[in-house]
Amino acid sequence: MIKASKLSADKLLTTWLEITGLSDISLLKPVFDQLQVTSLVLEDILNTDQNAKTDTGEKWVFFVLKNIQWNSTSLTWTSEQISLVLQPDIIVSFAEKKSNLFNPAYSLLEVAGSKIRTHGADFTFYTLLDVMVDEYLEICEKLELQIEDLELGMEGKSDFDPTQTIHQIRKFQIYFRHQIMPVREGLIKLIKEPDHLISPDDLPYYQDILDHINQIMSQLDQIRDNLASIRELYLTQLNIGMNKVIQLLTVVSTIFIPVTFIAGIYGMNFMNMPELQWKYGYFMVLGFMVVIGFGSYFFFRRKRWM
Repeated sequence: MIKASKLSADKLLTTWLEITGLSDISLLKPVFDQLQVTSLVLEDILNTDQNAKTDTGEKWVFFVLKNIQWNSTSLTWTSEQISLVLQPDIIVSFAEKKSNLFNPAYSLLEVAGSKIRTHGADFTFYTLLDVMVDEYLEICEKLELQIEDLELGMEGKSDFDPTQTIHQIRKFQIYFRHQIMPVREGLIKLIKEPDHLISPDDLPYYQDILDHINQIMSQLDQIRDNLASIRELYLTQLNIGMNKVIQLLTVVSTIFIPVTFIAGIYGMNFMNMPELQWKYGYFMVLGFMVVIGFGSYFFFRRKRWM
């Protein structure tokens, strides 16, 4: 599906061409012929299995981003490639399927006198980038809330096992970071080496997006560190629990060692053992074992080893 939106500003006419669906090349060919970009850019638009990337030419700016959706319940994510091409007075967006991603941009178009209607194509290009970066910020907030739930679970449940959740979030964090880094590098290049397609008046808006990207990078680093801390805490709790079990078994064994030793002596059945012939020998030895056992038990309890 091809959808065109025209934005007028004084003597300036800007066109935003939104293309949904990349399977029918015959429908896309007229658009590609008009874009006047390199064949590599066209390949990147059609190749939806790549990471995010950016590129610039004499008459165009090209961004490939991922529309990422994180499911905190199933610990899975989906991604859709969004390609944006900026040329003089025209922006073309390519998406694999129809979505509500750019609804905020459409809402701004309906407002008379809004900046997206009074600025040039570079501001519309910024608006589309900003919409996607805002989605990234929301994902970071979801991840931070999920990590808070993990921390609360660690405090409230002794049998709570966060390893699977940590593993999945960590995998997603790595993937997410890989999709954001190229966007950050592309924005830095646009700001430090301004393209003639970007108005100097609109550069601060691109700097604002870069600030948000840097914030996301910091949040992802903090998420990585928090995951590592939770994992270390979980392993520490496992070790403490295992040590308590080993300590209990050691104490029980220590209590029964002298008892077993006495039983072993009187179980040798030598002929010259006077206690075996004594009327109260059995009760004396049994009582001695009980005294040793309880004495050891109370000693360990006093030392708080049990």
